[in-house]
Amino acid sequence: MKKSFVSLLTIAAITFGMASCNSSKKQDAAEQKVEEEAAIAGEVSKGLLTAELKDEVTRFLKDMPDSELPYKVSTGEVTISVANTDFMLPVSKVSELNTQAQKARACGIYFADLNVLKAMKKPTTDIENVLVKLTTDLDIPFAIDIMKESAPANASKEELSKFMKNQENKLIDAMMENDKADVELELLGGMAVEYAIVYANPGLVVKGDAISAGLSENMEKRIGIIQQITADLAKYYPDLEQLGTTIAPLSGMVATINTARESKAKIEEMRANLLK
Repeated sequence: MKKSFVSLLTIAAITFGMASCNSSKKQDAAEQKVEEEAAIAGEVSKGLLTAELKDEVTRFLKDMPDSELPYKVSTGEVTISVANTDFMLPVSKVSELNTQAQKARACGIYFADLNVLKAMKKPTTDIENVLVKLTTDLDIPFAIDIMKESAPANASKEELSKFMKNQENKLIDAMMENDKADVELELLGGMAVEYAIVYANPGLVVKGDAISAGLSENMEKRIGIIQQITADLAKYYPDLEQLGTTIAPLSGMVATINTARESKAKIEEMRANLLK
């Protein structure tokens, strides 16, 4: 990221202070100063997440490279053993989730599994049912409608890539419009870990090598952006700090396919920790 959100928080604080001053003279100047200083320090209510800051978060999220793994599976550039879906999170796990953060992370994990299953042309009913429950609990029912959209039949690699990028952008926009920035980041964190588990799976076969297929660099960039935004917004949403700490080692684990496979047990442990 080119700009830290610390400076954006400062701008948000000043903007909020100016708006308060212009709209009402009732608030004491000292109280306004306390609010501004708190915002600058990052000790600010998520209710003060301004339109400008939401726009910046949205822009950085949309700058992430495409989620290439599902469409490379669908085009055959990457293949996964048809019999091997045991690595996916069991749908029964949903009954053990209690907090909103756990549910949001699981939602991302299941969305990743859904994308891979669709790319493999395998049944998705069980995972879709779990996602309906999770998105309802998280008050993001629009997410399941967006993620269930199907790419055009016989789409080219470029068309499929564009479809998936548009789908992801549509979800980001909807999350921001509904004040669900924290849910979006938790979801993306869970999704990143699950794609890393797919990448580490011995049943994954890449034509040529993973680096030439663009998977390693793609994953590292996405994880890096998620980590940066998570770190900068953690004071708005305390659960994001745990997310950032948990996934911190992930980018190094996916540097190459061999590194990912060597780290498979650690990545699986990371997924388990996200849901504790």
